Amino acid sequence: LLWKRALKDRFKYVRRPIEDDEQVLRNKCKFGHRRGQTRKSSFAENKPDDVQVQVEEEPVHREGSAMDVHIKWLKQEYMKTQRNWKEVDNRMNVTIEIRRKMISDKAPLKDILRLFPFLRCPYQLFREFQLLTHMDIYKKTVEILEIYSEDILSLYVQKSLPLTDMKMTAACLLLPDVFGDDSSLFAAVNEEVKVVTPVLAVKNPFNVNSCEFALYVEREELAQLDDCTMALAALVAAFHVFDIPCPKRIHRTLNFLESLVFDVRSP
Repeated sequence: LLWKRALKDRFKYVRRPIEDDEQVLRNKCKFGHRRGQTRKSSFAENKPDDVQVQVEEEPVHREGSAMDVHIKWLKQEYMKTQRNWKEVDNRMNVTIEIRRKMISDKAPLKDILRLFPFLRCPYQLFREFQLLTHMDIYKKTVEILEIYSEDILSLYVQKSLPLTDMKMTAACLLLPDVFGDDSSLFAAVNEEVKVVTPVLAVKNPFNVNSCEFALYVEREELAQLDDCTMALAALVAAFHVFDIPCPKRIHRTLNFLESLVFDVRSP
């Protein structure tokens, strides 16, 4: 692929510091942080067309009027520009049992997202992962890329260069190649998403001013993401949060990442 052959010439940009504090993630979700770009922050502005302010009757998957009230509030709050994130967290906590039951019962993803649209926000996706696993997936992913990016790139690029955003992006995209997996199940780079399992859609990965990352599930965009670190964390989180089996042809890559996230030895 052209983007792989061009790696040697692409590492010209100064890396912005990676911040992994939970409050920073909240602030990104509220205010955005992409410099020089007009696209709003993925944390705050992933508003699907099918999410309605008016609450439709949901005859299944709910337990009493209390759940109705929480779900209605979450759907309405999602449509606001200024959100009460503390209350969002509280109500997502209260509704986690019914949400997990829907997922374990294999309810359609569109139904889950209609009731709980905040799962489209990377911060809430990461928070859901943490509620399930007690692990900070974003912080772990930062550590993984900082530790392993140089080793991954050394397999493809001879010259040693300072670690930059572009080098971390390259290392992220090359992970499936390192393990001999099918990269099309990991990321669609400058092409249409064709798989139904969680996958990254990446556009212009080596252009610091126009690169874009998005998470797709069932060929539909779930969330826009700010950088490769957030993208990789969201990909791993999506498999767990939505209880989606990992395809065999990408198993070694995800198994490697999960073994580092959960601090266990990969078999």
